[in-house]
Amino acid sequence: MPLTLREVLDLDVVRRGSPLVVAGAARLDVPVRWVHAAELTDIGRLLRGGELVLSTGIALPDSASELTAYVDSLAKVGVAGLLVELGRRYATALPAALVAAAEARSLPLIELRREVAFIEITEAVHLRIIDELLVSRAAATLALGHLLTSQAESLERQAHRTLISAIIERSGTHVGEAEARARALGVEVAGRELVAVVVLGAPVLGVAEAMAGSCRASGVPALVGALDDVRAGALLSLPPGDDGDDALRALAGRLPPELVIGASRPAGSLAAVRDAFREAREVADVALRQPGGPGQRRCYRLPDLRLRGLLHLLRDDDRVRAFAGRELGPLLSYDAEHATSLVADLAVFLEAGGNKALAASRAHLARPTFYQRLALIERILGVSLADPESRTSLHVALLIAEISPKK
Repeated sequence: MPLTLREVLDLDVVRRGSPLVVAGAARLDVPVRWVHAAELTDIGRLLRGGELVLSTGIALPDSASELTAYVDSLAKVGVAGLLVELGRRYATALPAALVAAAEARSLPLIELRREVAFIEITEAVHLRIIDELLVSRAAATLALGHLLTSQAESLERQAHRTLISAIIERSGTHVGEAEARARALGVEVAGRELVAVVVLGAPVLGVAEAMAGSCRASGVPALVGALDDVRAGALLSLPPGDDGDDALRALAGRLPPELVIGASRPAGSLAAVRDAFREAREVADVALRQPGGPGQRRCYRLPDLRLRGLLHLLRDDDRVRAFAGRELGPLLSYDAEHATSLVADLAVFLEAGGNKALAASRAHLARPTFYQRLALIERILGVSLADPESRTSLHVALLIAEISPKK
């Protein structure tokens, strides 16, 4: 029997994430053909139907119309459901527009209220699916062959990906065993500086192969493989005391400029690699949202993110979130009550350096209309946008809301 969405939600690994169905509850018995962890807003074009899509929501749009369009694209292709993990983009609940759109299209939408590694979910579900396929007759056997060969991943990348996953998740692999497995793959990790690298880009398998080729050309031992549908990862093994800057410059110089590369500080042991990959992934995610987008730099580390990097480090501090709430709360409430976009207008104004004419042009609004909106913002917040300190405080609050939404 095909695995259903209801059965997926009942798997131990999913239950650890405290799933909550917020839309489309009547369709939980829909079959799940496959699982994709993806942050692309146009992921629908890559799907064939029956998939459970996993997302942190980090790349989802802000506007209700764009969220509706995103749900439309998933419903049109016939996905089994959408599971969004809270905490990265949405702190305590999914946007009402996303929930409403999913309910209107009877698309199962699930909040994952506790963090669970997506790779654990995909592995658990895929094992169940493969088990079902293995016990089926000829037609199912052919389907399994298609699933396993649909993407050409080299045996070396598969071996590296498996080991990277085991190290990150610390699942069934002791440090000594992991060191031995890495050594067998030609990468010494004991007594070395280990730098985690995460690259955002698609096709991810091609990016992983390009990263591996770059590391070989630079003489840098590394484990390289796909982490999910949009991220490739590498664990660079460097001599003691090496900060990795030269290796990262060489790596970035051989990759397409549109890719976003995030790198961690050096880790002194395999035990610290899990945190290193988390840092590299988060740096890449934050860098993707830098003004101007990808291409401004070749590779990012926390210091390169400057104020964003500092706020990223402090994002879990309740005092930081409270500050953002005090600064923006009245404006967020006004937007919610009146279906306006004053927060977005404020962001355009601040990104324009306080230049009203430039901001109006970027907002594609007539100057009088935009100026009226700025005056309304001042009245709602009780501040003067001509005051440099007010603009700075509001800019910081917007960055906090972007990087770590309020709880």
